[in-house]
Amino acid sequence: MPLTSDDKSFLKPIYNRLKPEEALDPGDIRYENVYDRPDCDDPTSEIFSKIELSSRESTLFFSGFSGSGKTTELRRLHKRLVDENYLVLYADALDYINPALPIQISDLLIVLAGAFSEALEAQGIDIGRESYWTRFCNYLINTNVELKEISQKVDLDLLKVGLGLKLELRSTPSFRERLALAIADRVGSLRDDVLAFFEDGYKAIQREHDGKEVVFIFDSLEQIRASVSTEQAVIQSVESLFSNHVRMLSIPWLHMVYTVPPWLKCVLKGVNMTVIPCIRTWNNDAHRDKCHDGIRVLREFVHKRLGPGGAERLFVPDCQEKLDQLIILSGGHFRDLLRLLRTLIEKTQSLPSDQRTLDRAILDVRSTFLPIAVDDAVWLDRIALERASPLTRDSPADINRLTKFLDSHVVLFLRNGEEWYDIHPLLREEVSRIVAAQRPSTES
Repeated sequence: MPLTSDDKSFLKPIYNRLKPEEALDPGDIRYENVYDRPDCDDPTSEIFSKIELSSRESTLFFSGFSGSGKTTELRRLHKRLVDENYLVLYADALDYINPALPIQISDLLIVLAGAFSEALEAQGIDIGRESYWTRFCNYLINTNVELKEISQKVDLDLLKVGLGLKLELRSTPSFRERLALAIADRVGSLRDDVLAFFEDGYKAIQREHDGKEVVFIFDSLEQIRASVSTEQAVIQSVESLFSNHVRMLSIPWLHMVYTVPPWLKCVLKGVNMTVIPCIRTWNNDAHRDKCHDGIRVLREFVHKRLGPGGAERLFVPDCQEKLDQLIILSGGHFRDLLRLLRTLIEKTQSLPSDQRTLDRAILDVRSTFLPIAVDDAVWLDRIALERASPLTRDSPADINRLTKFLDSHVVLFLRNGEEWYDIHPLLREEVSRIVAAQRPSTES
């Protein structure tokens, strides 16, 4: 029976509650805290505890793969901190840097201070002096750096008052290169100037919010991506930031929360990071036995999105069986689960949806991961067998490949005490088929 007007009125709001790219606020009626269960590592609580236990200052690295719910969890962290009487400042790194270009420690120090300056202004906190952009231009003048040698196109008067500096840092590679070269032997004094500005800002905060601890969330550094032409330079610059200059990222008086590329876990063993895992729907054993706790919590996640009685109307009969099929095939990845549900609704011609419609939706989402190159399939097969990072060397090409796999959810990061990796359930059969086709025939 075709969809009735009542069916369409039921499906439309559900469809719009399943937007895969949409981050949720903790107060949103669709929000389900999937980590609020026994024996589950809660990444937001982990970061909060580190801040709460530290004495006024800390440096924390937070990360999540594309579609893992990182932005939603950052919002939950923000609310929890505010509820506990912290002053929380926020900045998006993409407002200040080009994520496709190498980043130097001098670049990051400058944009950190500039972003802090603008975050204070957004909170209505008067620092009582010039913005950091103006202050930095004065720093260059006072250290005998010729502005005209750095900026060949920007009006120097605008640059001297800070206007144009932020735009140049983000959009003009040659400007960043000349600036980095000009202050290469002054990084220590630059950091001193940056810290002095942060101290002034902290004092201004205390004048208006006496006794409050301050948390500065610097978001989106994890979106630094290497293109083919910049692959080696970008990856090496990020590695250098977090291996050689990690101490420079600590700011006295503040709790600093940086969101960083998740692949750093694989190449920098000494960096302590909190990474959001996928929800585990299978165990790390030979047969991938079902993880019933993970499946159960994702059922609750779906029921929140579909609303009261929504799953039953969409899937009856065999509601739980069909829902569990989608949950398991999603790999415990929120965005892919939402994509599967939305695709199912798009293909539904009558209610309830039948198995044939479900299968068509699964094929549709699976096709977005295909085709898989033979070399990639061999890599993925090794991950499926070993359940570990496939990086045997820290070459930019291998790191970029792993980054691509993790960002596209082809490879999933999981945790149950120990951390492990596996390939997406939608791709297991295809990867096995490709690898098997490459093996020499044993027939005579």
